[in-house]
Amino acid sequence: MDFNKLSGRLIIYCLALILFSFRTNAQNTKSESTIPQWPILYVNYSIADKSLFTGGLEFCLDCKDKNKLFLGAGYGITNSYNGNYYGLPDVHLSYNTEYLLFVKAGSSSKNAYAVGGLTVFNMIDLGLGYSFPYNKEKIPTYEGFTASISFRFTKNKGAYTKLNIIQ
Repeated sequence: MDFNKLSGRLIIYCLALILFSFRTNAQNTKSESTIPQWPILYVNYSIADKSLFTGGLEFCLDCKDKNKLFLGAGYGITNSYNGNYYGLPDVHLSYNTEYLLFVKAGSSSKNAYAVGGLTVFNMIDLGLGYSFPYNKEKIPTYEGFTASISFRFTKNKGAYTKLNIIQ
């Protein structure tokens, strides 16, 4: 499959997901399980054998609960080989607990990964994990133990964990 077609399809799917979320909210105002009105913009930096900078959109699938479930799609850039930059579409699912812990599993066109670690009010995720390449022969490969940091920006205050101070 041509890489440009794959990245174009990812953009179309992201736009369709955004439009569907606005339409669902407009029609289902009484439903308790709607996709939030405001998508979350996320930025992620990961380093394994190469560095990877990813940005995209996330949706909080369960913002009313104290434990949050995020579904995200984005696009990453890596400087893998010979000074060339390569793009990798990314899809992930992240489960963040109220106890400042998270676990995330995701996939791109070249690898699958699992990351776990600490979250700071669901605004910042600091994680360690492992990335598995689908095919070690084709470039770019992104494999090995992974350290990552993610930032979330949104107007949807339900996506963030509230600070409870005991009085």
